[in-house]
Amino acid sequence: MDEVAILAALGAYLVVVLIILAVCYVLASLSHMKALKAMGYDKAWMAWIPFAQWYACADAATAGRQDDVKLFGSVSVPVSLYKFWWVLWLILQVVSQFFLGSILGLLSTVVQVIFLGNTYVKMYAALDGTDEKDQQVIGYISGFLSIIAVFKFLFGSYNTKVRK
Repeated sequence: MDEVAILAALGAYLVVVLIILAVCYVLASLSHMKALKAMGYDKAWMAWIPFAQWYACADAATAGRQDDVKLFGSVSVPVSLYKFWWVLWLILQVVSQFFLGSILGLLSTVVQVIFLGNTYVKMYAALDGTDEKDQQVIGYISGFLSIIAVFKFLFGSYNTKVRK
């Protein structure tokens, strides 16, 4: 094979990967926007901005609470930390590239599962009209495998009118 054919194959591969990533991004944003609207969150457009999506989900999950948020039903976390958990995750991701990579990478995954999972627990409970205890397993798994949340939000039959 000559160099032009190899470059053409790599270019085609890159285009396919970019199309798949774009489709995943659009589906994730649409599903989260639908869920945020169904929860009555007036800034559902934030679902289209990567880290703002996590903030919006946490903000909608706390629903204007000023006190602490319960993780696992017993551990209290200030609402401000709960809404900005993704900053800690981002710092751990960046620092793990330079220092203690595997340990900090694992810790960032644990932070994601705990906080994003708890956000999904609260969102699922609010959208399905159930208790948070009933949603804990699927919520925390969704914190690790976000595709579950995408499908649950996208194919759930929620009223998407913004409540005031």
